[in-house]
Amino acid sequence: MYKSFIVILAVLSAAFFISGCDAGLSGTASENQPPSTNLTVERINRGDDFRLSSQINISWWGNDPDGYIVGYEYAINDTSEDAWTFTERSDSTFILPITEGQSVDDVLFKVRAVDNEGAKDPVGARLVYPIVNSTPSVSFIQTETPPDSLFAISSFGWRVDDPDGLLNIRSTEIAINDTVDGWIDIPFSEENEGRVFISLEVDNSTTGTKTADVFIGRGYSTGVNESGEPIQIPGIEVGARNTAYVRSIDAAGATSAVDTVSWYVKPQLSKVLYINDVGNNTYIEKQQEHLSYLDSFGINPDIWFINSGQPSLGTIELSEQFPTVIDPTLRKSLAKWDHIYWVSNDIDRNIVHALEITTEFFAQGGNMFVNIPMKQISQDDDVFNFLPVDSVGYFPVGSQSLGMVVDGNTEVTSPENGPTLLTESRTVGVYPLKPLPGSILLYETDFKTTTVQGTVEDYDIFEGVGIENPEGNLIYFGMDITTLNGNDNLAEFIEYVCIQRLGFSN
Repeated sequence: MYKSFIVILAVLSAAFFISGCDAGLSGTASENQPPSTNLTVERINRGDDFRLSSQINISWWGNDPDGYIVGYEYAINDTSEDAWTFTERSDSTFILPITEGQSVDDVLFKVRAVDNEGAKDPVGARLVYPIVNSTPSVSFIQTETPPDSLFAISSFGWRVDDPDGLLNIRSTEIAINDTVDGWIDIPFSEENEGRVFISLEVDNSTTGTKTADVFIGRGYSTGVNESGEPIQIPGIEVGARNTAYVRSIDAAGATSAVDTVSWYVKPQLSKVLYINDVGNNTYIEKQQEHLSYLDSFGINPDIWFINSGQPSLGTIELSEQFPTVIDPTLRKSLAKWDHIYWVSNDIDRNIVHALEITTEFFAQGGNMFVNIPMKQISQDDDVFNFLPVDSVGYFPVGSQSLGMVVDGNTEVTSPENGPTLLTESRTVGVYPLKPLPGSILLYETDFKTTTVQGTVEDYDIFEGVGIENPEGNLIYFGMDITTLNGNDNLAEFIEYVCIQRLGFSN
């Protein structure tokens, strides 16, 4: 009974309290108070000789007395209502705009906080930044420019820099031979860390002034301007020396100093390319002999000298007479021909790079004749990844042999019924070839070995000198063919190997 009374009394008291509160409250809810804003730096005192770079990191914060900050709006110079930009960040790096044509400027930056109910600081924080524009710079990357002379495709790489930041670069331009009306804008992205790479491709089937198509990047993508139209550069002289000029322009209109590079553009007049990689003083004599045989069948190849440099530590670096940029420049350049006739005096010269640089040439149906004497090299040599050779002659364990020799007046015969050649003199240091499985042995000869006792013995493990690869698009001959004209029939041999088997034509 007592507990029930207590409960009833508590309920009546609560009801009385609630009724009393309802009767005594009055007034209106408080209005939302706008936030306030502050810049980390409130004042800048600098004379004209100590102005700031236009690339500046600015930070700020806000307070809200009755809620919380959801973000900020900032404006630069123009503070009209449509000019504000919203951000949730409390700092950022800005490229403050300098009036075009001016080197210095005073730029207003203003920021205002926004609270959770959308109220904006009615005053905001503001600061005028005294800035000075720095002139951009540009320079060709020497490892991405043409060698002294090239054919249809020339590539150029350059680097752009600006003390005010790459975002301050408005454009980068190239001109060929004409710095008055010839400047062409090249698409530029600061994401590439200031590097630009383009390739120019011209129709060099005839000499004269041509217009080049522009390709962007290592992917060789067709360059297009802001309107989506292909970018072209006029004024390239085929059969003459050309000069490329490059410059960059920043947002204030300041222009960098111009950098230049010159190169010769050669015409391509044949479907056949003769690569002269003879690294001794017989390179012209050997070339004339080879060309004379080709000429007898109406083939007058284009010529590319790559005979600079000498092998060191086993092999040679890729010739500086080739473009240093292999992909896409060199690969696409070699693919311009249907046939390649490659001559060298040393298997350790540029042929060791052939697998890497001829992928596009063979992919487009090209074929090749290679004439380089084979010497004693490691069975693991990289050249075997390209030539259709399984291995070269070797001496069994315990052999007294010192080296290989082919006597003068020795026949070089063809199991495939090609013309029989004849050595004109004794040849030493040339090693026989074993064909790669699936390849065709085209030529062989009688090899002998010299011994420590000074005797000469027959060598019959294998005696190949000419091999066609399984695909039928590469023939390698491992003796200098200009020494095999004892039967006065090298022209007939060239016809058999290059024209009949590989389909060479001019």
